[in-house]
Amino acid sequence: MGSVTAMTVFFPLDTARLRLQVDEKRKSKTTHMVLLEIIKEEGLLAPYRGWFPVISSLCCSNFVYFYTFNSLKAVWVKGQRSTTGKDLVVGFAAGVVNVLLTTPLWVVNTRLKLQGAKFKNEDIVPTNYKGIIDAFHQII
Repeated sequence: MGSVTAMTVFFPLDTARLRLQVDEKRKSKTTHMVLLEIIKEEGLLAPYRGWFPVISSLCCSNFVYFYTFNSLKAVWVKGQRSTTGKDLVVGFAAGVVNVLLTTPLWVVNTRLKLQGAKFKNEDIVPTNYKGIIDAFHQII
């Protein structure tokens, strides 16, 4: 719940960052000004476009990390005392597994967040996805 709350609170900041990265012709201003411009052009809920897929992926990512970490730790420690070094190595390995398994979800999320956005750069071709599964299928 903590990561869902944090992502929800700071989601508009991530939207502003992503727009500045993707749309080269959007002038870099303060975060507040970029968000106001997005709201003015696309509506009040535009900074939260793509929120549900991101939250879904975040939950999947947390699930993968948690169970990978605990499974690897149980296999490696096997009744011995856990140490900080072992926990760091297991955490690193769980993070690698998490990234390898969930990166496709994050790619889909980025595409869904940009769907329907109004870009200053006319070279950007808009896409149309019906949801997470449709986006994943079209990308593949």
